[in-house]
Amino acid sequence: MNEKVREKLELFVENRNIINAGTKVGYESMIVAEALVFTNANRKADFERVKECREKIKKKTGALSGFRGMIEPILSGKLSLQADPEKYFDEVLRIYSLINKSKIDSYEAIIAAMNVIDLNRADEADAVIEKCQTIMNRMKKEHRLITNQEDIPFAMLLALTDKDVDSIIREMEECYVYIRNNFKVGQNSAQGISEVLTLYDTDAKTKCDRVIEIYNLLKEQGERYGKDHEFASLGVLTNLKLDTGTLVSEISEASVFLMKNKGFGNWSIGPAQRLMFAAMLVAEVYGEDTQELNSIASTTSISVIIAGEIISLMLIMWSNSMFF
Repeated sequence: MNEKVREKLELFVENRNIINAGTKVGYESMIVAEALVFTNANRKADFERVKECREKIKKKTGALSGFRGMIEPILSGKLSLQADPEKYFDEVLRIYSLINKSKIDSYEAIIAAMNVIDLNRADEADAVIEKCQTIMNRMKKEHRLITNQEDIPFAMLLALTDKDVDSIIREMEECYVYIRNNFKVGQNSAQGISEVLTLYDTDAKTKCDRVIEIYNLLKEQGERYGKDHEFASLGVLTNLKLDTGTLVSEISEASVFLMKNKGFGNWSIGPAQRLMFAAMLVAEVYGEDTQELNSIASTTSISVIIAGEIISLMLIMWSNSMFF
């Protein structure tokens, strides 16, 4: 295993343990997701600061606010990493209000707002949100039955690229059709990974073929990558400058490493989720040396994953997760 990957995994486990020790009641999946926020920032979690940020959230939002729900651990973690948490949160609230015109709580809109801020585009929020809405409307026109709020974070990231809307929709449809014709996966999963793949500049067939190759090689090694909400995260692996065999070996070894640590066994985090986290961390380490990606993809490979996978974790928790 690459030494940098091992160090990243060790930090991930340490952060999970810090957050777990300070959390009285919660979902194991969200504890791990919050640990990922700190690990992606190469920071050790400071739970006292996290608690302070949770209080800031409570002071600025009502008891029934979506900001106080399952997204709160992720948000408080991100706030704790800021030099000025209150200013960051005020910006999240402002941009969220622009995105969420329906006034119905939307976790996806919160994540989209954080992505706008994290990419230093808050000053352009109106234009970016308008482009995002156009992308969503075009997606609904192409796939009305499978386009919903879950697509908002990825649509926002696509809106933050320099690609025009026509190009984005065309590339997404090319990837969607190719995946559906050449790989057995559901419509929602095909759309999710198509959104991620469209962030990258490689042609559709090359990107899709690599996704299929990575999935099949993992399967050959006894690792079954999830085809549900986890599937989209495979898209981030496609532009890594690493041969597929080495990449798959690193992911498999990382998954085994995590499984041996408390909080990552099958009773707390299932094999599909654990493999997803392993792939995310491997992608971050090797992605640091990838220079050919466009500006959004090169700076937000992990943000892309967080945007989609936090939502998947929340959905999984509703039906599968257990209190610890």
